Amino acid sequence: MQKVSFFKLPLTGCLVYFLFSTFLNTSFLYLQHNASIPDNMFWYFFFESDFLFRFLLEKSFIEALWVFGLLVVFFYSFRIHIVNKANITLLIILMLIYSIIASFIAINTNVKLQNYHLYSILFSLAFAIIRYSLEALLLYYFIGFSKIYFVKDQNEFVLTKKNSSEIHFILFSIFSCFIFLKGFNLLYQPLLDKFDVSIFFTTIYLSALLLGLVLSKRWFHIFSDKVLYIKLFKSVSISNILILAVVYITFTIINNNPTKYYIDSFVTIFNHISKLFLVLLVILLICLILNKVTKYYFGMTNFKKSQNESN
Repeated sequence: MQKVSFFKLPLTGCLVYFLFSTFLNTSFLYLQHNASIPDNMFWYFFFESDFLFRFLLEKSFIEALWVFGLLVVFFYSFRIHIVNKANITLLIILMLIYSIIASFIAINTNVKLQNYHLYSILFSLAFAIIRYSLEALLLYYFIGFSKIYFVKDQNEFVLTKKNSSEIHFILFSIFSCFIFLKGFNLLYQPLLDKFDVSIFFTTIYLSALLLGLVLSKRWFHIFSDKVLYIKLFKSVSISNILILAVVYITFTIINNNPTKYYIDSFVTIFNHISKLFLVLLVILLICLILNKVTKYYFGMTNFKKSQNESN
């Protein structure tokens, strides 16, 4: 029998994309660096500072989450789950081509916030939506046009009581992490750069998101024979809109704090303590939002209720 898996092919494609897109982005960055900077200084700056962490997070890891989620959805739609040499080889070729085209799409739709006004934020968000819509369509048609060359299943992938909840939890986590990290980086990175604490705050919010996802896993009690796209879309959208709103309020409070304009030892210490409590509050709110949203959409009580209503 041929080996069938729900996530192995998407994970393989995601890994290929991550490695090749990292190579492409590094090459573009190297070609664009100032000619007055020696090559050895460029590579020293690339590897010996926090730039490497931010570069991999922003340019490769976040995008790889998006690609992984799309591959899972598209392979499920086209019934491509057989893991063999032919499918893996074709997938690698497709992802190499996709990585090149997606890189050019990203370059031509990359808009950074020049200021923190509403119109600038909306303009940046609009280009981000255009970019990821184009990338999703590109990957969909790539797989759709090449589906005749993949070794496909005759039947749909069977979702059982055991794997259904795990599949929905993984999809929810992947798309939630992508939207939150991309939105966080897109909207709040300019402010983080001003405070020179980008890695610290990014780590805090990423840790809070992962903690919230771990705690919310207990609410996934989906017993469905198909992937519930509508529930996933609603839950991911609502939870991430609320989380990004909480983060926005946090940065507004910190950025507009009047004590930052003068220096006093007591006020500075008190200000740091208040920020610490504010960060802890945000972590608790992120965990609370994820738990409440997943409980509402995927909890056993609400799920059984919706199933009875549909029947």
